Amino acid sequence: MQRLVALGAVLALVVGAVFVGAMQTVPDAEDNAASAATPIVPVSTATITRRTIESTEEFDGTLGYSGDGVIIAGLVGTYTKLPEVGDILSLGDEIYEVDGRQSSYLMYGARPAYRAIDIDSSNGPDVRQLESSLKKIGFRNILGQKFKPDWNFRQRTEDAVEQWQKRTGQERDGRIEFGEVTFMPQAVRITSVLPELGTRAQAGAVLAYTSDTDLVVTLDLEADRRDILAVGDEVSVELPDGTDAAGSITEIASVAETLPGASEPTVEVTIKLQNADVVGDLDGAEVTVAVVRETRPDVLSVPVDALVALREGGYAIELVADDGNTYLTLAEVGLFDDLGVEINGNFGAGDTVVVPA
Repeated sequence: MQRLVALGAVLALVVGAVFVGAMQTVPDAEDNAASAATPIVPVSTATITRRTIESTEEFDGTLGYSGDGVIIAGLVGTYTKLPEVGDILSLGDEIYEVDGRQSSYLMYGARPAYRAIDIDSSNGPDVRQLESSLKKIGFRNILGQKFKPDWNFRQRTEDAVEQWQKRTGQERDGRIEFGEVTFMPQAVRITSVLPELGTRAQAGAVLAYTSDTDLVVTLDLEADRRDILAVGDEVSVELPDGTDAAGSITEIASVAETLPGASEPTVEVTIKLQNADVVGDLDGAEVTVAVVRETRPDVLSVPVDALVALREGGYAIELVADDGNTYLTLAEVGLFDDLGVEINGNFGAGDTVVVPA
């Protein structure tokens, strides 16, 4: 659900706080001034300032992990080590172990592992993915400083594999058996694990489900209002502890869905935080997302309470003259925010206005 602060609602409060006498003494507002009636409530003053006003709209959002993926087992044996829910697995990390001696390690690549790889293997994209991962892990010197991963498993590829096997405690044979490497496009977070320790591993079975590693904010926007937001828009996210975190919209779903219990279709909006570390471990927490809808730089502003509703319509402010006397002058109202409202008229920054105490 979303919340939009309405100017009419704010100004209705002002009408309730207006001076009764002032409403009766401004029938001739054409001269932009009139004498003010004696206030019937305690008053104080404020100064007209010049600043930037932003009109914002607020939405209810939820912190969570985006994306979904799956890890398929390739090794056969008895599971002797498994990942846990919440684990973050990145390049080179051990994923699982069978029979207490053989492990599968995460390497980066879009093409799933489908065979054993060694110097006798035919060329293929899986070789390129392996070489690229080994280079990123730190075997650049063995592969060559200017080495560019390709589809060919050469002698230096075998040398790098042997050094990697030595580092990870595997048998140094220069050969990657099927299942010893699991290719994933990027680092992943484990969201669920299907097998239990001691059960038999079956090649091709689902081992775990995954998500992306960074917390993001999602919100549901009415489908007919999809055009009010755009990918790249900057937002402010109020966290449960009251602090604000900067973010930007990275995705707006193209397909609308009607969620359970909802009456209107919505599209999911995804927001990436500039610094995901500020949220800690708040998976599932509710947040408030503020989106700037309009910005007015360098405008005059007063507290909303300084507005005086006129009987004939419109608004005025009560200015304090140099001699201490006060008088009403017309004020054209513009944007507003939590600090006040934009005004235009025969006055300027630094002028003093009367506000209810």
